[in-house]
Amino acid sequence: MNRTLVVLVAAAAALTLRPAPAQSSICHAVSDNTVYDNGTSMGGPNLWLAIRAQAPVALSATRVEIWTGERTGTNTIGLWTHDAVNNRPATNLGTAAWSMSTVTAWQGATLASPVVIPANTTFWVVWAPINAAQASIQTNTGGAMTYRGSFDGGQTWSGPFTSGPIWKFRIHCGGTPGHYEVFGLGCTGATRRTPALGFFGIPTIGRNMSLMLQNGLGGGNAFLIVGISDALWNGTPLPFDLTGAGAPGCRVLASLEMVVGVPIDPSGETNLTLPIPQNSALVGALFFDQWFVLDPAANQLQLLVSNGGRGRIGD
Repeated sequence: MNRTLVVLVAAAAALTLRPAPAQSSICHAVSDNTVYDNGTSMGGPNLWLAIRAQAPVALSATRVEIWTGERTGTNTIGLWTHDAVNNRPATNLGTAAWSMSTVTAWQGATLASPVVIPANTTFWVVWAPINAAQASIQTNTGGAMTYRGSFDGGQTWSGPFTSGPIWKFRIHCGGTPGHYEVFGLGCTGATRRTPALGFFGIPTIGRNMSLMLQNGLGGGNAFLIVGISDALWNGTPLPFDLTGAGAPGCRVLASLEMVVGVPIDPSGETNLTLPIPQNSALVGALFFDQWFVLDPAANQLQLLVSNGGRGRIGD
């Protein structure tokens, strides 16, 4: 399913925002597509994966992404210099964290400050995944990449290894990249798994991103709520516990500035396209969202909710 929603224009008037100095874009990537090996997961716990790469041009990296999903929790990703003598990562240039969604997609984090990598320089993309997360690999590519692993925070590295599958990553440069991650927990009904919010793309002015739902009631209906706060709605503190209303364990995680209903397909999934207006005043604006799923058998309120999503609009 696919529905279109234009949001955040009215919300922008209530925020103090700054213009974007330059546009962000993907400046280097390997296997920048949606093709991946669905049968391979990351090991762990405490695994750090290092992927060796080379800058084709001078990079001023502002965000790093990996293709993953299947688990929840905090991941970190960053860029490291190259130790040419030992063929391993040397010095951490910049690392950031995000809370991942179970829905497999490009996910990652925006660096606190740009990382400059000269053209033709070897460097490493270092990812600390959640144990059993979807591996960011594409098979049958006919290529090979050098990678290493660490279980002690990068003090020592196993390998190097050269694999047939290609490790997927991409790097954004310049501007103010958007960001999106999940937070909080959904609730489970009497007959089904917990609804899960996912996303594809990052919120960027003039572009679309998709907000997805998994584990909905097949053939039923869902509502996406979108707001500008995860702390307060009409004087009511968030998160708001729905136990007293008949939905034990369910909590409202986002304010309700806008609510849009969409049908759920027979598999229990749906998605909503979110076009971000081409308006530089929106850069830096925060928004929050959550799925509400109608389910007569779930509880007295006949409602389940997903985890929440937290977005920051970029350029």
